Amino acid sequence: MNRLKSGYEVIFIVPESRRHEGKRVYDWIVETAKSLGIGRMTQRGDVEGTGADGKLHSAHFFDLADQPIELMYAMDEETAERFVTAVEATGAPVFCICRPVHFGQLNDKSD
Repeated sequence: MNRLKSGYEVIFIVPESRRHEGKRVYDWIVETAKSLGIGRMTQRGDVEGTGADGKLHSAHFFDLADQPIELMYAMDEETAERFVTAVEATGAPVFCICRPVHFGQLNDKSD
């Protein structure tokens, strides 16, 4: 697997409606990533999830405000550490998962 890099998948999970200092928390995360030069990201809206307090967060037919949002990134270990530290420094409340992965663009003709 030497064609793939070793690093970390960093996933932030937050209800869509959660705000910090008047801004959506997931916007804080996306802006923080961009400020660190991290461009590749996948955003996914989940159907439902349960927070640490046991409260159910879910997407409803008429109201998606409480829908759990996942922001997924893959990067080297040093960048992952800087990213998580920077998001933590914002003070925004968000759940974070970091796990070791192998990642890379296959069949990239742009090099």
